[in-house]
Amino acid sequence: MGAFTSLPLVGAAVNAVALPAPRLAGSLSRRMWALPGPPRAVRDADRELHEAADTATVRLDGWEVATYAWGDTSRPVLLVHGWRSRALRFAPLVRRLVDLGYGPVSWDAPGHGATPGPVGTILDALRIQRLLQERHGRFHAVVAHSLGAPFAVHALREGLEADRAVLLAGVSDFDYLITAFSDALRLGPRARAALRTAVERHYFDADPAVWERFSATHRIDTLEQPFLLLHDDTDEVVPFAHSLRTLEHLGGRGRMIATTGLGHSGALFEREHLDAIAAFVRGADLPAPAAPDGLRTA
Repeated sequence: MGAFTSLPLVGAAVNAVALPAPRLAGSLSRRMWALPGPPRAVRDADRELHEAADTATVRLDGWEVATYAWGDTSRPVLLVHGWRSRALRFAPLVRRLVDLGYGPVSWDAPGHGATPGPVGTILDALRIQRLLQERHGRFHAVVAHSLGAPFAVHALREGLEADRAVLLAGVSDFDYLITAFSDALRLGPRARAALRTAVERHYFDADPAVWERFSATHRIDTLEQPFLLLHDDTDEVVPFAHSLRTLEHLGGRGRMIATTGLGHSGALFEREHLDAIAAFVRGADLPAPAAPDGLRTA
């Protein structure tokens, strides 16, 4: 989704180009869209955990993808990070799962953490998840944060084996990748359409159906796994409504814990919510909804 901060002047230039040269405008904005920014550093508090990981490299189409495993990997739990993030973003959950006898496994996506760029796509993430499954076997659970949510759900649709799934502040609509970036640049309708077309052409063989097909909501009702969703109603990165849409499409196989005041990533660090995630991974029933729509507040 690009390292987009203070970009209205850039957006104005793209808007100006979009009318006479939409293809050029799309190419320029697509290149910015694919910049994840500098790698997120490992926090000092997580350095010991980082060094304790069993690390390996997966070679994929010129990338050397950094992978990590902790604990008893005969009981693997897959962790899928989001945009401008890295595997160690899950550090508190990694510690909790290891204490419970599980083996968290994850990777730094291309262009993130210890994995060099350029960035990959949801299709590359699918291949990496399959490689990790070949190495570790069926996952007790998949836990995904932010943009990792549609990546994880797509992998499950494509046959990734897991007993259950947790989506934290998850993106529901795949075209939010375009919307959020376009809003940050204040792109007009022509420039937005040019960016969308450029992304389709560059990454997805000019297929306009990818926005629906790769959304978390797409055919999620056909999956067998129970889902636990957590989302904060003050999230300014991925709006709360995204998880509400995912929950609606899940029907009776999903529950959502709604929080207030934690922002986009707070549930990754709050003990109460780590407890809820850990209990769900261990096989606990979905939390009872506080309302008929499956929503519960915390």
